[in-house]
Amino acid sequence: MKTLNVVLTTLVVSGLVAGATGAGIIYSGAYNVAADDHHLDVTYWILNKARQRSVAAHSADIQAPELGGHRQLVQGAAHFSEMCTGCHVPPGGQMSEAAEGMYPQPPNLAESGAEMPARQIFWTLEHGIKASGMPAWGKSDSPEALWAVTALIKAFPNMSGDQYQTLVKEAKAKGIGEGEHSHGGHGDAHEPNSRHSESTDHNEGHHA
Repeated sequence: MKTLNVVLTTLVVSGLVAGATGAGIIYSGAYNVAADDHHLDVTYWILNKARQRSVAAHSADIQAPELGGHRQLVQGAAHFSEMCTGCHVPPGGQMSEAAEGMYPQPPNLAESGAEMPARQIFWTLEHGIKASGMPAWGKSDSPEALWAVTALIKAFPNMSGDQYQTLVKEAKAKGIGEGEHSHGGHGDAHEPNSRHSESTDHNEGHHA
């Protein structure tokens, strides 16, 4: 019993000391929050793993529609070129100056398209990621639009720069995506079940 009391007392004291130390660091301003002063490797690993596991858990119940029809990819290119290229590099593109100065830097979406399930990409687009600069596009864009961007990202690993530009030019020529980024402009698109609704253009084949 005496040993247990010693152990508990040690844990409590250690917790109080750690808390006081943490508070001192926070209030002193000693911790450098500058984007050009990167995390320790272990800190980055912990944060990255927490993000991966959180996205996987919170997107687990999302059922992805069939993705990759040509019209859907054109719609995705329209939204991606307007919403995403300030941070993310499209096929054949170059990283923007703003993205070069961000920490963590925006991920390579060709790798994301190969590695992440569609439901995780969609959830990330819809809800964003805290303290990363990734917005919650679900506040301004319909699930249909976000699934279109998801389809585009899934196609990125096998897409050339010329193919991406062809999609963007076709979208501009047809006026696809214009005026679709205002709040409240999607009718009932944000009803709870609409996030699982299927695209109307599943069967036109895949662009790659």
